[in-house]
Amino acid sequence: MGDIGGVWAGALVRNAARRLQFAAAAVEGIAEEVAAVASLIGGSLEAGGKILVCGNGGSAACAQHFAAEFTGKLKIDRAPYPAISLTTDTSALTAIANDYGYDEVFSRQVQALARPGDVVVGLSTSGSSRNVVKAFEAARAVGALTVGLTGADDALGADHSLSVPLRETARIQEAHDLILHELAQVAERILVPDLAFDASSCPFGFVLEERELAEFREWVAQTGQRLVTTNGVYDLFHSGHAASLAAARAQGDRLVVLVNDDASVRRLKGESRPIRGEAERVGDIARLPMADHVVLMTADDPRSLLEVLKPAVHAKGRDYEGRGLIEAETVEQGGGEIVYLDLVPGVSTTGLVERATR
Repeated sequence: MGDIGGVWAGALVRNAARRLQFAAAAVEGIAEEVAAVASLIGGSLEAGGKILVCGNGGSAACAQHFAAEFTGKLKIDRAPYPAISLTTDTSALTAIANDYGYDEVFSRQVQALARPGDVVVGLSTSGSSRNVVKAFEAARAVGALTVGLTGADDALGADHSLSVPLRETARIQEAHDLILHELAQVAERILVPDLAFDASSCPFGFVLEERELAEFREWVAQTGQRLVTTNGVYDLFHSGHAASLAAARAQGDRLVVLVNDDASVRRLKGESRPIRGEAERVGDIARLPMADHVVLMTADDPRSLLEVLKPAVHAKGRDYEGRGLIEAETVEQGGGEIVYLDLVPGVSTTGLVERATR
């Protein structure tokens, strides 16, 4: 397994990136639970409470980072809020560990600092860190709420658990960082209802309704993002689709994919299409990390949507170049440009259909 031109080294990085995609998908799966815990944190701070955070090793770094998001800010300026990482006071940590044992390094601080209605957040990739368990016991004794972040295993006994189905320490910590950022992000908007949404805090769902597009476009402009659009049917999703969407996403900061609804596909391609319904086709795109949003097109072409979205770039396959693209004038009048993307040779939905029906 020698390093031949960095082959195995590159594989390590690619494999870790793939597993991180799974970790992010796991966080997406508990989005409502994360939002509910963020609401509890926001309510505690609004009532005059504070956050105490603890964890060991890499989780200690995550704990410090989380506390800093409240005493500092995420991105947009707002009032600071009381959050304390119990991992930073070396005198307290070493004195307590020396006199009472390492299991008590957080619980003694919780006893000293926590009050009813405070929130104690504990991070444990193993899900069984004894000093975090003891911190939660101390928190409950004084009437503080407890929130545990773990991997697949959870024996912390928290009032509220945010667990991700992972057993790899690095990926769990990365998932925890994502959760902690969103706990802070949602909580601060509960505390400051008129706080703006920056480029990293998109308030729109994956599927954009036509009635939302003007507001969405205004937010994109206000946050200085470069908007990219592309459109198609995306029937029998294949490697060419994935490659074109990745290439389109590389043209800017946010990619909106305009997908023909079932009725428009039948008008364009006949009653035998689509092979797969619009919900399945949108679901294919939703599973890809490069697509930020989808809009279902009820019209046969994207011009009416592009008039509202005014993308900086509208991306199409190289096979459309020189064919008088119908939406080109709309895009250019809105200040954008058409970018033609290279195709994956020999891959097309029509070809797949023909091979399947031989």
